[in-house]
Amino acid sequence: MDEPFDLVFAVERFTQTMVSEGLYRHPEISPKAMQVYHADLYSAEVKNGGHSQFIYNAGQEIQAIIASARAGLAAIGAKGQLATLEKMSVWVAEHPDEAAGQTGFEGGREDFLDTLDDVFYDADEAEPMQGLMARWIASWPDLKIVADDDYDDVIHQLAMTNPQRAGRLLHRSVAKLARQMIGWRAVGAALACAKLSPPEVKLAFGMARVLNVEGEQQMTYQLRTSAKEPRLCVVTDAYAAIYEHIAPEDPPVVRIGENPFGANAPRIGTRLARVEASEITTVVNLAEEYHAPVAIDLLLRKAGFDPTDAIVSANSVVPKDEGAVLNWVVIAGGNAFFIQSSPNGSALLRGKDGAKLAEAGMSELEEHFARSAAAG
Repeated sequence: MDEPFDLVFAVERFTQTMVSEGLYRHPEISPKAMQVYHADLYSAEVKNGGHSQFIYNAGQEIQAIIASARAGLAAIGAKGQLATLEKMSVWVAEHPDEAAGQTGFEGGREDFLDTLDDVFYDADEAEPMQGLMARWIASWPDLKIVADDDYDDVIHQLAMTNPQRAGRLLHRSVAKLARQMIGWRAVGAALACAKLSPPEVKLAFGMARVLNVEGEQQMTYQLRTSAKEPRLCVVTDAYAAIYEHIAPEDPPVVRIGENPFGANAPRIGTRLARVEASEITTVVNLAEEYHAPVAIDLLLRKAGFDPTDAIVSANSVVPKDEGAVLNWVVIAGGNAFFIQSSPNGSALLRGKDGAKLAEAGMSELEEHFARSAAAG
């Protein structure tokens, strides 16, 4: 490896592979590797969207990331970059409400953090972090040099040696489903899609921007659904709504007083559907009570389908004398399914004809939930 980037990237790729494929936890990975990873993450976030974006993307993990990045920056001697990290850390501690409002976009950026961006750029231009990190990595006594042609096989073998991997794979699968079925934004957007005429299925969120929505500045997400046209989505504590997506002008037109980086943003069109907080709350609460994420994981496995990348979209709540039934649309392995969650258990139905493919009672779901939770 002739360039500093190559050595830093090799350590980052090792770290990412141990987490993504090996399912190792951060404390189980070499602290020095994690310090390189987090120091470079800090640098990449600042260069991409500033300290504001770093704070937003770090989320609840920000203190752990700061501590790890601090150790890495100190170890490599990146004094200027460390100074900006420390100033940001102090600001976050002293301004928790403002920190929680950072988005990295216009309307969610603190002026003080923008000034820190400039200081960071100057420091990194004077003494680039990549070179400092590469020299530090090269000095590690436990560093193992692997030929480029062998690298993929070596790190894959290391990833597969984690004795906790199988249980953690189950936990990760259920957690991914839970984010789609219990997460407020995901449930709200899915229910709003189901109210469209004709109904649509929520597939994936795209870029987030602060846009003018019905006279208010709102965090707005591009949304891909089962329709050909993209949608725009707003989810607040009070409601979720789907809007027509109006493509940005081409070429972009910068209007007077407008942030030039926002010139290529889509515009909000007609509101197409809306659901209230009470509807979202009902689905979230029942999904938890019925172990719905666990049910989808288990039922897909029973039917011979991999739940790992399943897409789930909340559809409706049907009142019944014995308890409400939750209906979900699920896409897995290129196939569409319906899942019904009820107080007594769940059933997987084939999308094209409604044929029942698998079912599980509540006791079986509770056992699967316990297995997943034990690996968490």
